[in-house]
Amino acid sequence: MKLYTECFWDDWDRIVDIYVEKNDRFPEYINDDTTYKIVAVEKGTLGLKINGRDYTVKAPAIILLSNKDKADYKIMEKIKADIVFFNPKAVRDEFSYERIDAHDFDNQFGTIIYQDYVMILPFTNADITKPVIPISLNSLERVKNIIGSLDAQLKGQKDGFWPCRSRSFLMELLYFINYSYVIVSSGDDKDMDTETSVSFSEIVEYLNEHIGENINLERLTKTFLINRNKLNDIFMKESSMTCMNYLLKLRLDLAKVLLSTTQIPIGEVSARVGFEDQNYFTKVFKKHEGMSPKAFRNQ
Repeated sequence: MKLYTECFWDDWDRIVDIYVEKNDRFPEYINDDTTYKIVAVEKGTLGLKINGRDYTVKAPAIILLSNKDKADYKIMEKIKADIVFFNPKAVRDEFSYERIDAHDFDNQFGTIIYQDYVMILPFTNADITKPVIPISLNSLERVKNIIGSLDAQLKGQKDGFWPCRSRSFLMELLYFINYSYVIVSSGDDKDMDTETSVSFSEIVEYLNEHIGENINLERLTKTFLINRNKLNDIFMKESSMTCMNYLLKLRLDLAKVLLSTTQIPIGEVSARVGFEDQNYFTKVFKKHEGMSPKAFRNQ
């Protein structure tokens, strides 16, 4: 089974190490040792054994599998799932399995490459996250939309940017999983506010679900039935910044990922991270990063 995508353009011999499929089962090549896998379970329940450990997976959920993981499964209720297969070299050419296994990126390659390396750490370090992550219905919708966009680029190949755009949607998917369910939520519910029953991680999950939309304090206070002072108190306690500043950080971090790993137009990056005006995005980016998006990409 070819778990990659070949270019069908004449005279352009190009392979992108990403493959997407929709399935009502786990295919026999789910244990392929050349790819990482992201499985977004939309419907159903299955019993899963990964490297000898048992899990019960109930939709909606995400399953993360590395090239070394061995998964056995039993369908308990008919499933529906989107599966993304990718070689980590699809993120960066430097990310060979040999270097990943040697933890060769901790200090040697600088901040930018390390930040991209963080995106694949959940596949390589069992201490960071469990392989099965329950998600909300809103998060499932966000994941499905990203995978749908990725699949459209791989199958449509409408212009010369399709390899870059494919990579950008993969990075957006990895970013969403990390910043919604791994980096922020890797603890437990200690960040729950006892007066409002709203957690920091719950709000951050919402911010990531809607990162490309117009989000303001009024929208957040209505969504979580909380006043703006209490909202900012939660964020100051957990992150030492206000909620809107935290959202700006999320947006700029995603922008840096897209700028550093792809060549898609800067205006497209701007829109993907919630800035309708590219000039305003450039102004904000330069203020916080000390250089323009173009200079950051060239660096």
